[in-house]
Amino acid sequence: MHADWMLWTALSVVSLALTSGWGLLFWYGTRQQNLVTLCERAVQHLPLPIQERIQRIAQRQSAQYQSGGYSAGRWLHRLIMQLLFISPALLLPLPLMYKLALLSLLLIRWLVTEQRRRRYMHLVLSQWPSTLDMLSMLLQSGLSLPAALHALHSVPSNLASISELAQLHRLQQGGATIAEALGVLCQRIPHSWINVFAGAVLQAQQTGGALAHTLRNQADQCRQQQLLAAEKRAQEVSVKLMLPLIFCFFPVTMLLILGPILIRFSIGGEW
Repeated sequence: MHADWMLWTALSVVSLALTSGWGLLFWYGTRQQNLVTLCERAVQHLPLPIQERIQRIAQRQSAQYQSGGYSAGRWLHRLIMQLLFISPALLLPLPLMYKLALLSLLLIRWLVTEQRRRRYMHLVLSQWPSTLDMLSMLLQSGLSLPAALHALHSVPSNLASISELAQLHRLQQGGATIAEALGVLCQRIPHSWINVFAGAVLQAQQTGGALAHTLRNQADQCRQQQLLAAEKRAQEVSVKLMLPLIFCFFPVTMLLILGPILIRFSIGGEW
């Protein structure tokens, strides 16, 4: 029995040491730019549908990064390093508790990242009507769409929606077409407002129509939808309060009212 315990302790120590060493290797690998470049080249040699799928996933997961520098190769590199970090911990003879703790940490990290992405998307959408108004005013002043985007990019601001349009402008300066840049924007912020904006811009580019008035109407519609959503949430408050009222306040109230009566009946007292 003592020998079995010593053997199990030795195996656990060796497994933890190997896991720690693998973790250091993972930390070192995540900071090597050459590996990211290699993953970028590997993505370029994949079939086109797989490339597009990886691009969509990478752009969707990079919505919380205002700089927008989360490419498909970087996402693939991050995924490979995570798999390399997880696989030894699952294959080595570690106690089940350690494996569950590792999986729990990874799950918590994924939930935090997803919550951060949703919070950033909500911030962009809440600021979107004001950004459309600013872009519309710049277009009405006589600027073209690239010049208006450059003006917004030059304005010192920490608004998330302006940062998204600045990323759109940087993609155009990097050689991407307006359709490709708008496609990246729709992938980063998958929402109907962004899709309508992209469709209006592409239609104005093709037909030469006035874009400023269209953007102003879109801003008004977005504000109206925000107002309706706020009214809907206010109306749902009373319904959501029913659960705590029924299960928390109502039993306490009934206990205070009926408690003395039940106690008196239990001891056989009379009124």
